[in-house]
Amino acid sequence: MWLWAESKASLTGAAIIATIFLWVSGSASAPYDFEFTADVFAVEDTLWAPEEFDLVIENTGTIADTIDLVVTKTAPPGWSTGLCISGMCIGNSGYVVLGPGETKDLSILVFNRGVAEMGLAHITGTMRGDPGVTSMETFATFILVPSILLDDDDAGAGYETYMDAALDSSGYDAHVWGADANGRPGAARLTSYREVLWTTADGAATYLTAEDEQDMVTYLDGGGNLCLASMGFLTSRGGATTFTADYLHLGGWTDDIGGGTMTGVPGSAIGDSMSLDLSGGPFSADGTDGMTGIGFPAESFFEGAGGATTGMGVEESGHKVVFLAFPFECVPVGGSDPDNQKSLMIRIMDWFDPPVAGVEEVSKVKRTFLGENFPNPFKGSTNINLTLGRDARDASVDIYDIKGRVVRSLSAATTSGNAVSLVWDGKDGAGNRVASGVYFYRLSAAGPPASRKMVLLE
Repeated sequence: MWLWAESKASLTGAAIIATIFLWVSGSASAPYDFEFTADVFAVEDTLWAPEEFDLVIENTGTIADTIDLVVTKTAPPGWSTGLCISGMCIGNSGYVVLGPGETKDLSILVFNRGVAEMGLAHITGTMRGDPGVTSMETFATFILVPSILLDDDDAGAGYETYMDAALDSSGYDAHVWGADANGRPGAARLTSYREVLWTTADGAATYLTAEDEQDMVTYLDGGGNLCLASMGFLTSRGGATTFTADYLHLGGWTDDIGGGTMTGVPGSAIGDSMSLDLSGGPFSADGTDGMTGIGFPAESFFEGAGGATTGMGVEESGHKVVFLAFPFECVPVGGSDPDNQKSLMIRIMDWFDPPVAGVEEVSKVKRTFLGENFPNPFKGSTNINLTLGRDARDASVDIYDIKGRVVRSLSAATTSGNAVSLVWDGKDGAGNRVASGVYFYRLSAAGPPASRKMVLLE
């Protein structure tokens, strides 16, 4: 904290004019400071589709300054990024000049190159007046895979690697968010993802605030899928909260019943036939709590000492939540199936997004995606690209004219996980060449985007 004050007599000497400037770290604006804000931090899309993330930069300090901006990426080979400032795209670097309280609109462009993976785009800002003032924001693009956020909330211990490895070995990509380094994830970030995995590992979880719980509630109310793995969460609550009572449907709990073996409840969606020995983990699981008074529609998945519930799930109002009161990290890594981390992760993810009966899964692609046709505009013929996921049955692409009439239907194979390219030769179902103009094509199977536009030239 520092205080600067100056006083001087006016020219008439009749009054004293006092000028006081006070700055207290954390309680008032610093001379040099800025922040990024955004509404969407992750998207799911198909091959070759360009993405644009919109954000705002604001000078939250008390001094006007120039802020240098650089966009980088952590992505598969061939992906590219770009930066736009106030609608003008300028490559991967630029700058803005902002007075106190002033803002600028920014956009981050991401172009994937046909790889079914996750890519991250990072924007970093640095103030010229004080190069020590920097900030970075990250945006995730998931191509043909579900968007997953892994919230690393273990007080900086580094145990998130267990969940991340289990996801990777199960065929998933996740954006790991370090709460200790980056701050609380916030509701806007959570709601950008289809699934959120939140782990506190061996942390006391006292740092999970009422605002964090409200952010989880907001995420679930929006139809999200949440897995919270925390043996310290219930103990740190001390009593019922809206989240524990209305979303986990718990009547109560017993603190620290001990680790040992978590036995899967027969017939339960996730725990059936599982026996998880937690004794060989990277830390003690003795802080595991036992849940009591579980009410409908909650379901018990695992039981610990004395038959107390240690893992459960709830499906209601369009959302799903899994709560593990034992540490995921202590589940055996290399145990026999299904008593290991990979099997547990697969069951959790399959419960969130169930496989389609009768469709063999041959890849990690869960949903069917409709891609851009190429070339577009086109003469003669064009290729319509799509990938068939678990939801693929008798998938087909219908082509409509501008009046909404179906001019042609193209059938796709039903082997899930395959990339398919359908060729439209510009003819209708009777083999007649159609007129040039705008046409739309729509995929019959589920999965965004549902339809796209193409232009046929003479």
